Amino acid sequence: MATTAFEPKNFFLSALPAAEQLRLRPYLALHRMPQGLVLQEPGQRIEHVHFVESGMISLVALMQDGAAIETATLGREAILGALSALGNHTAGTRAIVQIDATAWRLPVADFRTAVGQSPVLRKMALLSSELMLAQMQQTAACNALHTADRRLCRWIIQVRDRIDDDVIRLTHDFLAQMLAVRRPTVSLIAYGLQEAGLIRYQRGKIAILDRAGLERGACECVGALREKTRRIIADLA
Repeated sequence: MATTAFEPKNFFLSALPAAEQLRLRPYLALHRMPQGLVLQEPGQRIEHVHFVESGMISLVALMQDGAAIETATLGREAILGALSALGNHTAGTRAIVQIDATAWRLPVADFRTAVGQSPVLRKMALLSSELMLAQMQQTAACNALHTADRRLCRWIIQVRDRIDDDVIRLTHDFLAQMLAVRRPTVSLIAYGLQEAGLIRYQRGKIAILDRAGLERGACECVGALREKTRRIIADLA
């Protein structure tokens, strides 16, 4: 779906000078992406670059036995496929839309042409890749060092930051997979958060009741990722 309006909510697009936005604008089309849509698979050549506008995309690492774990969550602070600006690039993870999303999309060839004409756009591509790597590193440390209940609080807050909605629609199985815990563990933690008055948890839906309480229950990674995002986006200005 294409549109003539161009008021980007993506942090990188909105931080660009007007002249650089105009350089990209002829190539961009706004696309709606439903929950469950797979945008890339490991080893697949990247064909499009996505400037995420709304919703959430998960990067998921896959094991040979079928197990999977989320390595990063992408919202409007992200550019999926930014490294393709530097040459032919293949995906290292699965990218799947976890919450209905929109994104400004353009073909890799057009993105590479625009970046080749503009030092500012090249810097943007590098900063976006730096931010994604920082999130992957923080998520890996979080998964290894923090308890499942604090990680679930962190994850809920991260999603809330991206979608601006107190209701998160996700399946029970997905939560267990993303947190790398067994399904009964998710139920137990969610029940505890509900008893504490922080959330209301129903099948396929989490309603946030006390955001401040979730912030207190989350691990330090929430603040660390917010600060890294703020600093990296500011570097583009």
